[in-house]
Amino acid sequence: MNSHPLLTPIRRLAFVGSLLALLLLANSQVQASIPIHFAPADGPVVTVQLDGFIDPNAARYVARAIDEATEAEAELLVVKLNTPGGLSASAREIVSSILESPVLVAVLVTPRGAQAASAGMFILAAANIAAMSPGTNVGAASPIDATGQDVPETLAAKVLQDTQAFARSIAEARGRDPAPLEAAITESRSYSAVEAINLGIADVLAADLRDLLHEIRELPGLTGSENRYLDLLDAPVQPIERTLLEHFLSVVATPNLAFILLTVGGIALLIELSNPGLVVPGVTGAIALGLGFVGLGQLPVNWLGVALLLIALGLLFLEFQEPGAGVYGAGAGVSFIVAAILLAGGALRPVELDFPGAETFTVSVWVIAAMGAILAALTVTLIVMAKTGKPVPYRSPFDRRSMVGNRAHVTRRLAPDGEVQMLGEFWHARVDTSDEPDAAIEEGYAVEVTAVDGTTLTVRPAADQPDPDRPGATQPPSSA
Repeated sequence: MNSHPLLTPIRRLAFVGSLLALLLLANSQVQASIPIHFAPADGPVVTVQLDGFIDPNAARYVARAIDEATEAEAELLVVKLNTPGGLSASAREIVSSILESPVLVAVLVTPRGAQAASAGMFILAAANIAAMSPGTNVGAASPIDATGQDVPETLAAKVLQDTQAFARSIAEARGRDPAPLEAAITESRSYSAVEAINLGIADVLAADLRDLLHEIRELPGLTGSENRYLDLLDAPVQPIERTLLEHFLSVVATPNLAFILLTVGGIALLIELSNPGLVVPGVTGAIALGLGFVGLGQLPVNWLGVALLLIALGLLFLEFQEPGAGVYGAGAGVSFIVAAILLAGGALRPVELDFPGAETFTVSVWVIAAMGAILAALTVTLIVMAKTGKPVPYRSPFDRRSMVGNRAHVTRRLAPDGEVQMLGEFWHARVDTSDEPDAAIEEGYAVEVTAVDGTTLTVRPAADQPDPDRPGATQPPSSA
């Protein structure tokens, strides 16, 4: 008896389905037979807090943390990140430190509301484990110039290509998809935490450090073996804080404060040099200048601006020495303004080294205006004091014409110029050399006025005493 023709294909499908089910069951049994081990933590979990702008001080802080984590044989270094951006040069240093780190590095964008914008995106992508808290975002890494504006069109292609290559190199090193990173550069794209995980920019979603350590237990391969997972839930947590020196440098290494310290310190020193012995301006100026140069040493400044600032202070010193001219003061003002623009204002700085956030490393226009106003007020004060404070020339109450023929006594040797006293006043005097060109009259001799020219008296020896121009005639006669 023949079976129904429709039953043959059904039997075949049932047979194939049975085979697939057996294969899947066998595969699951094989996988289940491979034991999964959790590697216990032998070292601590080291944490660092990277808040604020990415600057040279932040780069040194991360490098030091990696060194200390290596010495402590830490299992994991967690960088808690929250940054609006900063300098590309500093971001590249941090990325290089993370990629070269012998310790496993996790970057966690936290707390809720935090961001890893611009330069921070590259730091997050460079981590072995990129984690983000709910409510955080990452991206918007289009390069800008140092004033916060878009890169000029002539440089845009070069800058974008360099930044895209930087993003691709990080993605290749960590096995990430470079496309969303490049979109953040070329299109200024930003991503939420969930979007970043779906696009492969981030690996896990973690609310805090404890949540991150729990998520790490689910990530295979961190120990170098696919069936060994890292268990850090019971590992001791060791935070690395910024040192007192790093806190101090983070305060003084701001362009506005460094500029103010240099200006005030220079003016204080000029006051001390113009009035030796005041001490307080000299000490204050030396300390302020020292702190200003320490701050500038931490910043990407244009040292031509520093040189012009010193020139401005030098011209102001010349104005102190010759007040009233105003030329030195005007030159100091011009040099001061140019120095402020060049010092850390973005001029002549390579634009390809900047990301959003770099504009904080410029000198504020208001600070320049305030310091310029102080400098101008000081210069104007000097000019006014010089104009109004000049002593009025002394005018003798005696009629100059009546002085001719009067007697005077030499108070400073006339050879031929000197000084005489007459009628209770001291006058500049000159010997009448019409008869003897080499005539000289010693101090104490009596003389007679022959002419008056302004404040200078022309005199000759009095007629009732010997000729005083003889060599050795150093004492006046008794009649003098």
